[in-house]
Amino acid sequence: MTEKEKPSAGSLATPESAGSDFLEAYCKPHWQNSKFWLAVVALLFLAVFAVVYKKTVLNTAMSAAELKAAVELFDISSHWKVNEKVNEEDFQGVILVPEVSFRVRNASSSDLSYVFLLGVFRFMDSGKVIGEGYRMALRRPLPPRGVSERITLNAGFGYRASSAAAFEKYKHDWRNAMCEVFAKSHNSGMTPLQTFYISRRIEGLDVEVLIE
Repeated sequence: MTEKEKPSAGSLATPESAGSDFLEAYCKPHWQNSKFWLAVVALLFLAVFAVVYKKTVLNTAMSAAELKAAVELFDISSHWKVNEKVNEEDFQGVILVPEVSFRVRNASSSDLSYVFLLGVFRFMDSGKVIGEGYRMALRRPLPPRGVSERITLNAGFGYRASSAAAFEKYKHDWRNAMCEVFAKSHNSGMTPLQTFYISRRIEGLDVEVLIE
């Protein structure tokens, strides 16, 4: 071959050679083809996603009626507690807030998980909201007939006094209060569960404020 006949370094492949390379990729066994393995990986990813989605979303979806039937509140207790001590120029004392606590029993035939609980505290005579307390409960699935740890909700706002014991002296200022408990799980929407009367007992003291 003469010098003129030698292909240069930047010369293009001939149509015959390009066609043979193209056909060679399709003549390989499918397990040696990179496109085949990309397709396999994509299908595996979709299969895993479908299983996880079904387990975490579809299998746990609940209607409002199903959630209300599943969440059973029991071992209920209520009182007023010292939420904070205040030392301001115009006031030195404590703030007492209403608090309710309870446990949850799963009354359904399926696991119960990620239940958002909201407690709305109100004065019974006027319906005015005192405050709200909330908590995300059951991060670990609660099996059928399973029982949760004690769950506590409090208002965050309440009465002021110079001390907790002083509240008994001003019992004429106390008003009946209640707590409405709502729940939400996954896509159920906020669902009313139960309403509790708040005792006038003060935590840590043998004081039950009675209205004469």
